[in-house]
Amino acid sequence: MTETLPKANELLAPPGSNYCLGDGIGFVALIQHAGDDASVVNSARVSFGKQVTLPLLERDSKLIRYLLEHKHGTPLEHTSLTFHVKCPLFVARQWHRHRTGISINEISARYVEVQEEFYIPAHFRAQSGNNRQASVEGEFEPEENCRLRNLFEESLQASYRSYERLLAAGVAREQARAVMPLSSYTQYYWTCNLRSLFHFVGLRDAEGAQFEIRGYAKAMLEQAREYFPVCVGAWEDLGRQG
Repeated sequence: MTETLPKANELLAPPGSNYCLGDGIGFVALIQHAGDDASVVNSARVSFGKQVTLPLLERDSKLIRYLLEHKHGTPLEHTSLTFHVKCPLFVARQWHRHRTGISINEISARYVEVQEEFYIPAHFRAQSGNNRQASVEGEFEPEENCRLRNLFEESLQASYRSYERLLAAGVAREQARAVMPLSSYTQYYWTCNLRSLFHFVGLRDAEGAQFEIRGYAKAMLEQAREYFPVCVGAWEDLGRQG
């Protein structure tokens, strides 16, 4: 019997997903969480045998601010947020550098056939002349940007055609996938606690962070705000340094 290959795009975007790159493909969605602002307060106050419930009193909100201001981060670790992420491989490789307080399970191109889905920048940025890891907006005129986009797409299409031919010839998926470019999309579940999320967003939505990952970081913080409005607000008020 001929094997029917599963398709990577069968893992659909959950309701409420935020499409971060403007191409209708890449998204992030908070699919489950544990805890709320009261959980953070209770984790701090357990030392005194006290417990609160929502809505928080003013003194509870002040406690959260105190914890963040003085870098008492462990009460934030008694929370959990699981995000479903779909992003280009080059974004995922930056993302996976964050490991403290993190759990990741990623789709595997050993088991599923990679789909013809690629991130293609709408506008190309030039390399910064004084910062190895930075880029500069607005350096290419529209005609040149169009030429570069065509060059980019031609390369992606050639890679995918080679991938298809390798599979058709019977090459194992685990080998054929090696011809796919970094612009290919991957998907994973990413679970963190609130402290880890603040660390991630603080770095990946900073002024010098890459544009593509900043969109994801912004969306994740807004999704977390629904369940942790006091914590997120205090963290922002303190300059995202808590």
